Amino acid sequence: MSLSGVPSAEMNALLRELQQEDAGLPDPTTLSPAEGRAQAERGNRRWNQQLPPMAQVTPFTLQEAGKPTITGTLYTPENAGPGAIVYVHGGGWAFCSAASHQRSARVLAVESGVPVLLFDYRLAPEHPYPAGLEDTQRLWQQLSSGKLFPHLDRQRLGLAGDSAGANLAVALMLSLPEDAVRPCCGLLFYGVYGADFTTASYQQFASGPGLTREKMQRYWHWYQPDTEARQQPLIAPLHASDAALKALPPLWLNAAEIDPLCSDSELFAARLHALGRDDRLSIVPGVVHGFMQMTLRLPAAVTAHKEAAHAWHHLTR
Repeated sequence: MSLSGVPSAEMNALLRELQQEDAGLPDPTTLSPAEGRAQAERGNRRWNQQLPPMAQVTPFTLQEAGKPTITGTLYTPENAGPGAIVYVHGGGWAFCSAASHQRSARVLAVESGVPVLLFDYRLAPEHPYPAGLEDTQRLWQQLSSGKLFPHLDRQRLGLAGDSAGANLAVALMLSLPEDAVRPCCGLLFYGVYGADFTTASYQQFASGPGLTREKMQRYWHWYQPDTEARQQPLIAPLHASDAALKALPPLWLNAAEIDPLCSDSELFAARLHALGRDDRLSIVPGVVHGFMQMTLRLPAAVTAHKEAAHAWHHLTR
């Protein structure tokens, strides 16, 4: 595929619309975390209209003494197949929520034909690393042990995540003990896998459109301000050992072409390929970071969900 680094006509038109809709608003990462989070949530409401109907929408709450409460929802489509996809939302470890990613989760449930579980985890900088990962680990332990939604097939539980959520999904896979129930596969959308701000895509798309290098630097500072600690594999999976990466479940990755993080996916996929694994990376041309949230207004976002659903069935057959 020949990649131009230029937004598609549909993406460009939508970017112009978003620029008009958000005129006068500051970069949310320059505000206080609470203010930036609130602004981002308001903006994300536009992506969560006309929600695809589900056969069942099941809210849940995990409460354990001495541990933070985790809330979420299981979206079950009509004629659901076995298993479920646990979706870890993105947002720079600091923004977004189960609410901001609801439509994307529903579309993935419809396209894949399996339930999708979406949950909230603690956000940085109030709760930096490892808080978000710990919540993700706890959710997985409760689900994979059968304590949460025991009707789900434990052998067909997969993981999905976008951006920082893809980072947390891979970190979860890397952190699981040998006797744990492991994900049957992973669907990773334009993930954060390292903290190198000099990669080819960081240089080409440092100023966007959309996500910028400065925004990612702020997100990283909030999540893990210690730059040396960012070499740890559970923080930056690109630093995981060959043995740890080789032991990961089958993966399907995508990346947005016009995205400072595109090289992260390329580098991660290259490491996996060098180990003889059969994972696939799809670079979606002409789109920006976060495009999969835009299913209401961007056909490429719908197509990407269909491709992810196809990958689910291929990896779990």
